[in-house]
Amino acid sequence: MVGLVLGPLLRCVEGTSATVWVEVDAPCEVEVDAGPGRGTAHTVAVAGRHYALVVVRDLPPAAGTPYTVALDGEAVWPEAGADLPPSVIRTADPSRPVQVVFGSCRIDAPHEPPWDGPHTTDERGMGVDALDALARRLARGETDDRPDLLALLGDQIYADAVVDGHGERPDRGPDGAPPRSVADLDGYVEVYHRTWSTPHVRWLLSTVPSTMVFDDHDIVDDWNLSAAWLARIARQPWWDDRISGGLVSYWIYQHWGNLPPSALADDPVSVAVAGSDDATDLLTELADGWRLDRSDPRAHRWSTTRDIMGSATVRLVMVDTRNSRRLTEGDRAIVDDDEMAWIEDRARVDRDGLDHLLIGSPLPWLLPEGVHDVERSADALGGGRWGPLGRWLAERARRAGDLEHWASFGDSFEALAALITSVASGAQGPPPSSVLVLSGDVHFSYLAWAEVDTSDGSDLASAAATGSGGPDGGAPARVVQLVCSPLRNGVPANLQRVLRLASSRVGRLAGHLARRTAAHGDEPVDWRLDEGPWFGNFVASLTFDGRTATVRFERSRHDPDGRADLVTVHEERLAGPPQRAR
Repeated sequence: MVGLVLGPLLRCVEGTSATVWVEVDAPCEVEVDAGPGRGTAHTVAVAGRHYALVVVRDLPPAAGTPYTVALDGEAVWPEAGADLPPSVIRTADPSRPVQVVFGSCRIDAPHEPPWDGPHTTDERGMGVDALDALARRLARGETDDRPDLLALLGDQIYADAVVDGHGERPDRGPDGAPPRSVADLDGYVEVYHRTWSTPHVRWLLSTVPSTMVFDDHDIVDDWNLSAAWLARIARQPWWDDRISGGLVSYWIYQHWGNLPPSALADDPVSVAVAGSDDATDLLTELADGWRLDRSDPRAHRWSTTRDIMGSATVRLVMVDTRNSRRLTEGDRAIVDDDEMAWIEDRARVDRDGLDHLLIGSPLPWLLPEGVHDVERSADALGGGRWGPLGRWLAERARRAGDLEHWASFGDSFEALAALITSVASGAQGPPPSSVLVLSGDVHFSYLAWAEVDTSDGSDLASAAATGSGGPDGGAPARVVQLVCSPLRNGVPANLQRVLRLASSRVGRLAGHLARRTAAHGDEPVDWRLDEGPWFGNFVASLTFDGRTATVRFERSRHDPDGRADLVTVHEERLAGPPQRAR
């Protein structure tokens, strides 16, 4: 009998269709049965493992339908004896608000003593897994509303911080990958299995649609930090196996399911994989061209779009901020010109009439001001300010301080500011009620309101608060940076103190001085951290009802009975009446 190895993962619900991903232990026919909805697919092999992405069609509209999974006619899901609610596929209901849950940075480390995971900072280990706590709360039935989408914003796995040797080659020699680091495709697969196979998280992923995008730890720390970084790591004898395995596994485990059912037939890689009995050579060859040091920028696109419907119309544009970069000093971009043009096209709302636009960027657009200014200074120095000494200082600062966000690619920071201003002001059509940038990466959480100047000199925050502005006469969108990180990881106490200082008035003044020293002028957007920074394991939830948007940040903990639970740290209305006073 064929067995289920990992999954099912409910990846996308679009209209009355959905996609369900599975990994199994032998070739077979996979059938997903959801009442009147049904779909089948034959598995495809990759490096001796077997996968399928099943498109389920003819689901009932505005309904939640339990589903089962069978392999060659034998039922394997729900698992016999499992004490968890049914996995459900829920189609859009115009009477229900839309809920999007997001977060990033979830490390596979022990949940019980002994605490021997990587980066453990004290005897308590890495704390309560916020994603697991969310899953347990939903499974307990404390709310009838399962989220419409789970947006995982990078570092779904930590390929450079593996636990108990999983993912490492036992025969690693002097030229092998660094300790506690995966070596190849087999290693990545082991880490995915450990990370997604805990019972409650596995159930959560089976019943809540998900979209994902990579960040550096999905491949390696500081991935594509700079041209010097890329040249150095490309010389390592272990790098070819590492990057090939990372990109192939990412495509299989994360990216394949990001595509909505309607887009699969237009995606050449998905078509080729689905039409193959064994896609090992195909994906390995493609991965060689997907590498930033070898690729044509148009060879493959990792950014994706997801539309979520309900009582509000919401679009999420998930942006690849790692592997579509341009790293030429003096002309650096966090996304290249082709990628930015694609983002601009997907963010246009003139023909779509969106209520809310979400931009999912693993790396924050708006940082604490002190950190932002240091990154802007390093970008200027790397581009030639102060000559060779400035370039040397910039590269040292980038590696020492993880200076890799939008501010480290100044032109890209300004390009995104211009795009958001255009959308939020209504320059290209009726503005949405909110433009929200969702991010992770930094291992602390916060909320920052943005005041973006329009061409007439007014700022959008003031106009939105009064309901004025916008070429079409409607109120412009509220612009907010929301950062939720980590789902599970740790931040040493000394680093917490540095980050709090960078968020303070002293940190802002010091960063401002550094930026001015590097001859940077005023920024096209004003902001500061209105709420946070918060440290600990967090998950954030957005609720959209018509033109209203609300966010809730929750920290994980053990409740008095010892159960994994979540406690609200901050909740705030982001858009819609009544408006937030400024």
